[in-house]
Amino acid sequence: MPKQIVICDDHLLFLNGISELLKNTGNNYVIFKFSDVHSCRNHLMQNIPDVFICDLNINHFDGFVLIEEFKSQLKNTKIIVLTAYYEDFLIQKAKKLGVNAFLKKETPAEELVCVIESNNDTTFYTNKSYKKGESVYSAIDGSIVNKFRISRQEKEIIKLIIKGLTSKEIAEVLFISITTVTTHRKNIHRKLEINNSSSLIKFAHENNLLD
Repeated sequence: MPKQIVICDDHLLFLNGISELLKNTGNNYVIFKFSDVHSCRNHLMQNIPDVFICDLNINHFDGFVLIEEFKSQLKNTKIIVLTAYYEDFLIQKAKKLGVNAFLKKETPAEELVCVIESNNDTTFYTNKSYKKGESVYSAIDGSIVNKFRISRQEKEIIKLIIKGLTSKEIAEVLFISITTVTTHRKNIHRKLEINNSSSLIKFAHENNLLD
């Protein structure tokens, strides 16, 4: 029997890439890919996949909400979160929700396939390189952080601002209020002595914050 895999991710290049990658593994996979929640939801209402791979931010929709909505229908489905937002509090939330695995988007193909092929009753899985508190956005140089006293959450917000996210989008990604994001942005501008996002991007490049 072919293994049916549903992938939901709004980044089309990544969605198509991961789909082709899985098709070329030589395993008997049937792939259904969706770049929007509405289409994915309609498919899941009528089909129960063997594996459901879901991003956490799908056109500003919370992937956790989608997973929770179909939790009862997907009780025999392996649920894998595949995301760029690799934070401990998100990993713990996924584990509590009953997700089978929480993976970074840069996960090697071999590791992803191993997770897909493992038994559903296998212990909750995160990447082998994962360490508690590690962040995919932890590249900011320590000396810069110490010099300007940038907090951990402010580091994350800087990265998301540079990626082009609005305050509303940042709030949704980090599960905090827009007011909190606004306060952090003001503090970042004050600490770095800048007054707009363009200056922040320039500062980030000059200080190698994007490496």
